[in-house]
Amino acid sequence: MIAKKFKIPKKHIALILKKGESFDSKLFVVRFWENKIEFPRFRIIVSTKFAKKAVDRNKIRRRIYEALRLITKEKSNLRHLDIVFIPKKQILKKEFQEIYKAAEELVTKL
Repeated sequence: MIAKKFKIPKKHIALILKKGESFDSKLFVVRFWENKIEFPRFRIIVSTKFAKKAVDRNKIRRRIYEALRLITKEKSNLRHLDIVFIPKKQILKKEFQEIYKAAEELVTKL
């Protein structure tokens, strides 16, 4: 799992979803907002529409957080953004490496 300091507080999520910029890829919808902290922060939102079972939603959430943990560990020159990831249904059929590559492309592109 990702360290707590890299997670966006719940009170900031509504602002990011409402006013943040949006970016779309084949596996994610990403909303982001500039922060005043020296590192990027993340949050994953997986609704019940995505998967009815909590087991499936948590599995996807854990995979994305693990990919983000590895990305922040490897790359120190990431922009100072608060990034909210909303996965698409196609991600259920993907392996971890594909999720990692898609998340890495998005984070480095922003």
